[in-house]
Amino acid sequence: MRPIRKLLPDTYFFPDAPTGRVMRFNRRYYEAVLSGQKTSTIRWDETHHVGAATFVFEGHPEFAHLDGSITAIESTTLSELDPEYAAGLRGHYPAMPADAELLRVHFQVQRAE
Repeated sequence: MRPIRKLLPDTYFFPDAPTGRVMRFNRRYYEAVLSGQKTSTIRWDETHHVGAATFVFEGHPEFAHLDGSITAIESTTLSELDPEYAAGLRGHYPAMPADAELLRVHFQVQRAE
C-alpha cells in the first residue's frame, strides 16, 4: 500500500481549499478514539497538519468516522520508542527502516453537543 502523494507526486494543491484532513485508523481503534482513551498515534511516511480532521476507521462494518482535530505534531524516531511498542508498529509498517523518522500526532474528537 502506498500513500496517494507517492503515486501522484505532482498533484496540484489548491491553497485556498478547506483545511480538513483525513487520518486513517484500523477499525480496532474506534472505541478507544471515541472514548478519548486514545489521543495520539505514531505515523511513519505520512503527512499530517494541525487543524480539523476526519478520523476514518478502515474496515469498520458501518464505515465509522469521527470529526475532530489534530492538535499537535511532534517528531520522534523509531529508536526513541519503547522496543515493544516499536515492534508492534512494524505490524502497521512492515517496510519501515530501523532509522525511521516518525510523527507523534496528537488529536481530539469533536464531542456532540
